[in-house]
Amino acid sequence: MRPAIHWWSNSPHAPTGYGTQTRAVAWRLAEAGYPVSIGTNYGLESVGMVDTTTNGAACPLYPRGYDGYSQDTIAAHWKDWARRHPDVPTLLVTLYDVWTLTSPSLAQVPVIASWTPIDHTTMPSAVLEWSRRPNVAPIAMSKFGAEQFAKHDVEAVYIPHTFEQVFRPRNRDVPADLISAPSDAFVVMMNAANKGRTPARKAWSENFLAVGMAMRDCPDLHLYVHTEPVTPYGLDLPALARAAGIPDDRVQFASAYPYRIGAFSDEMLATMYSRADVLLAVSLGEGFGIPTVEAQACGTRVIGSNATATPELVSADGWLVDGQPEWDPDQRAFWFRPHVHAITAALKEAYAGGGGRSHKAVSHVGQYAAENVVMKRWPDLIGRLVA
Repeated sequence: MRPAIHWWSNSPHAPTGYGTQTRAVAWRLAEAGYPVSIGTNYGLESVGMVDTTTNGAACPLYPRGYDGYSQDTIAAHWKDWARRHPDVPTLLVTLYDVWTLTSPSLAQVPVIASWTPIDHTTMPSAVLEWSRRPNVAPIAMSKFGAEQFAKHDVEAVYIPHTFEQVFRPRNRDVPADLISAPSDAFVVMMNAANKGRTPARKAWSENFLAVGMAMRDCPDLHLYVHTEPVTPYGLDLPALARAAGIPDDRVQFASAYPYRIGAFSDEMLATMYSRADVLLAVSLGEGFGIPTVEAQACGTRVIGSNATATPELVSADGWLVDGQPEWDPDQRAFWFRPHVHAITAALKEAYAGGGGRSHKAVSHVGQYAAENVVMKRWPDLIGRLVA
């Protein structure tokens, strides 16, 4: 009999990076016959439900707890799933920032496989402390992360994040309610959660300043930002855009309500990527960077940071911008602070190239396609962890 798995992350229906990877991996494991349940720390607020995958496999969802990171329910949900499968071992898999895992009850779980993001240029102390626990088996989601683990003599398996087949080159004709820029405009797209203020990990101020500066010399350059324009836990992005010199008629944000309820399907997102001439994905650091591979799978070049996981994801047909270290006192590690002038130069170079589809980008990210990763790597790891 296959071992049981309790997966702790965002709901598979949440329009987040963690949600997409939960859907990609947990659902496939359930469809392959593993008893899988999902403990949600975001996206399911109250009563649990029995979910079904695309092939009809049952995959129960446990609701989030009262604690901000659901620390009060992780071990309890794992115990309940284990009780329902007494004849097989039950593995706990976490897909989230491991510095949030502070509950003493987690010491009761025999084996915790933690798919771990490392989004700083150096190893955060809390991540290292968690990964060295005797009942924790860290999984690196990037080659950069694997290198960081190795530097600290921590054994970690490398399994990258993935994208689905829906992300492929599509017709560049996009309905105006998705991207309203003129059909002959050069469209810069950003796709990032509007979370965080000090710091804002997605480097909104640096990116917007660079776009504003590039627009002075690039008259038909338009910006589409796929995120909520204003959130209580993020920034007032329209105000920031105006301060950065971006004219109101050359920037568009995703409609807030459809974005909030997850009404933008993967098909719609793939269409928007295909319309964009470049994806601007510069940040202070990435554990992986799912939009970076999704956009390239659609043939769209990427401008990213020359730090953390991004260099391994961006093809030779894209751009990597330089920056400098910046200390993060909360996690006791260094961020990467990108230089505005370097982002501006990359935008102008992309604009001068005229956009269009990149076959090199499509080919480069094929290694991260879900069908090339999930069932070729996860079953073997699960078998070794519960042996």
